[in-house]
Amino acid sequence: MQALYQVNRFITVDTLGEEQLLAKSILTSTDFEAVGQLITDQSSLRIEQARWAIYRSPGNRLNGGQELPGLKGVEAYLNSGKELTRLVGQEAGGLPRELLAECVRGIVQAESFIFKKRGFPAPQAYEDHWDRGYLSTCRYYSNLELGLRRWYDHIGYCERSQNLYNRSKSCTVCRQDDGGLTASGSFIDSFHEIFVQLTLDSNGIAAGCSVNYLRAPDPVCAESSEHIVKLIGKDMTQLKKKGIGNLVGGAQGCEHLVDIIYDLSRAVIHVLGESD
Repeated sequence: MQALYQVNRFITVDTLGEEQLLAKSILTSTDFEAVGQLITDQSSLRIEQARWAIYRSPGNRLNGGQELPGLKGVEAYLNSGKELTRLVGQEAGGLPRELLAECVRGIVQAESFIFKKRGFPAPQAYEDHWDRGYLSTCRYYSNLELGLRRWYDHIGYCERSQNLYNRSKSCTVCRQDDGGLTASGSFIDSFHEIFVQLTLDSNGIAAGCSVNYLRAPDPVCAESSEHIVKLIGKDMTQLKKKGIGNLVGGAQGCEHLVDIIYDLSRAVIHVLGESD
């Protein structure tokens, strides 16, 4: 077995004093090292400062960085994708936009510990807000009638200071002795832990797959793993994120599982593109 490519993505969200959040998204891979950063108001989540930097890239072609004053005032929340696309777009190959989008995802998760700043009087009110807003969007929120374990019961506490959230995603692609590929990925954050492994032929067609949930809000989340077999026979280099989501369960799936499978598909594309 020969390792061909590795990529790691890390997000951390911290408080800056009593009024601000600092979110950082760091990418290290075989050919890239880059960081994106957002500073937001805690109550409104409006962006106060945005910047990015690429320190290492193929041939140093994308190296550089800048502050993005055009993002000031944009809400760093669930519906910010269109604004990031409009204001950042394909700058430096689209990597800065990806990094800043990851910062936003981290802030959404960190909201669990600033719910009072966000206008929710108690943990129950925050849970009820997500129950209504996310109803029927994933395995957990599609099965609330089963009396699932509540969010703060899963976490074990509702208060956290200074450091609010951490997440790491990693992907490794290896060449097997028979010429096929193995793509392994992990998603581990403050609340979840998932491991995925795909075996593929030399063209990127999935021949086998497995997923393990080590931590999740409720055991029902792990049941979404039953859908991963639908990847078998699919060309991983041709799947878009929406297509992966539809394959691995849709409203009965898991967005974090979709996330890591999508990252694996991109890693496979990178490896096969390099070998052309």
